[in-house]
Amino acid sequence: MSIVWLKNFLKRNYLFVILAALAFIIHFAFLACPNQTIFDEVYFGKFAAAYFSREYYFDIHPPLGKLIIAGWAWLVNVDLVFGFDKIGEVASSQLFFTLRFLPALFGSLFVLLFSWFAYLATRSKQIALIAGTLILLDNAFLVQSKIIAIDIFLVFFEILTFCFFLLYQKQKSYSKKWFTFLVLTGIILGLTVSIKLTGLATIGIIWVILLTKIFSQKMSEWLSPENTANYNSTKLNLSKQHILKRSFRMFHENLIAIIIIPTIGLFIYMIPFYIHFNLLTKSGQGDAFMSASFQSELKNGKENTPNPLGFLEKFKKLNITMYSASAGLTATHPFSSQWHQWPFDKKPIYYWYQAPTSDNGEKIGKIYFLGNPIIWWLALGAIALTLIRMVSKKERQKIAPFVYFLILAYFANLLPFIKIKRVAFLYHYLLSVSFAILVLSIYLEKLWQKDKKVFAALMILAAISFAILAPLSYGWPMTPGLDQFEMKIIELLS
Repeated sequence: MSIVWLKNFLKRNYLFVILAALAFIIHFAFLACPNQTIFDEVYFGKFAAAYFSREYYFDIHPPLGKLIIAGWAWLVNVDLVFGFDKIGEVASSQLFFTLRFLPALFGSLFVLLFSWFAYLATRSKQIALIAGTLILLDNAFLVQSKIIAIDIFLVFFEILTFCFFLLYQKQKSYSKKWFTFLVLTGIILGLTVSIKLTGLATIGIIWVILLTKIFSQKMSEWLSPENTANYNSTKLNLSKQHILKRSFRMFHENLIAIIIIPTIGLFIYMIPFYIHFNLLTKSGQGDAFMSASFQSELKNGKENTPNPLGFLEKFKKLNITMYSASAGLTATHPFSSQWHQWPFDKKPIYYWYQAPTSDNGEKIGKIYFLGNPIIWWLALGAIALTLIRMVSKKERQKIAPFVYFLILAYFANLLPFIKIKRVAFLYHYLLSVSFAILVLSIYLEKLWQKDKKVFAALMILAAISFAILAPLSYGWPMTPGLDQFEMKIIELLS
């Protein structure tokens, strides 16, 4: 019975199995290379190592991402005594493979998760397959999931939050599954915000969707259980009383979600801080950011004995300090960029450099963070086309509700950076571009139905673009000629 089921599953989903295999191969290939510290690994590697030395550190982001990396290192019995003092610092390949393992795992799984999200939103296997393939072929997602960094965790958990949110909406009201997916939405939301506070956009998107559902028939139908009768087809037969009852019931259900989801999220958000405080018990480099009373509780800290701070007081003060420090950052960086440059894939980030030596045959190694230009430019075009269509009433009626959801999520993750004055980088666009890629996937699926040759040409072009940029994604040694060719592409995008 199980063998028959497996055969049928593989027959129906063999393309997704191939996609999964490619995702793991691409993300884990050359994972330990270079065996040197890359860009932000000097920070996140050092932060993770602090949980082993127990010395207090300070970061403007919540602690979960670093705890995940440190917890994995502890689980596989790797002692983080490496300094992570500068970019290019050499250590064993085993150390870097181990610490990069979880980001690579999340990056591999994200390809499948994104396909699942696309399917839940559109109920189309074709769109799901296209969406997953585009994520697979994007150099930015690859690079950011092959280094010791936390952004892939953020993107993964935000998309997973929306997956559980859509599943919760598809259940019969107040059923066990309804409550289960409601709670799971809150839990994963908490994990999202526990990686980076930019994940707060997630709850804003959910609230807007729930409120829109009350007043929008299309949105209500999209989010309703599949076995529910189509409201649009029966609306003329409903009295005002029935409509009011329906609206009141929906308002009551959504009010529960509006309260429960962030409440659970807040509880989950607090847990990593509790672990954080209990692990970091010694004085360290982060002391200067904390109050004297906080420092006095650390071993080898300031010598005074005030009343011990409770967890909630520490939690409150640290979050205030995180926000203040983030808002007050004035440092600049040669590869920083602004939000309006990101959709055009402008200002790639120079992550790592290996100078030519006699040992490597005078070849040059470089790693850059940049998106696949073909995919990012087409995704921007898909967003622009959708916005243009929204202007026309006739076209607006043809746009599916989930497209509005994607457009909302795109801008909700992008526009807050208008007011963020601190230094920002191209990788801050990863969340927004995820939703743009799904919008693009919807248009490409329509193109597949109308003109398969043009569709195939665009997908092949995206694959070629990925392959051309692969040396800059993996840090492969390049001949001077190849290096010059790759740098012309970087200059084009800079």
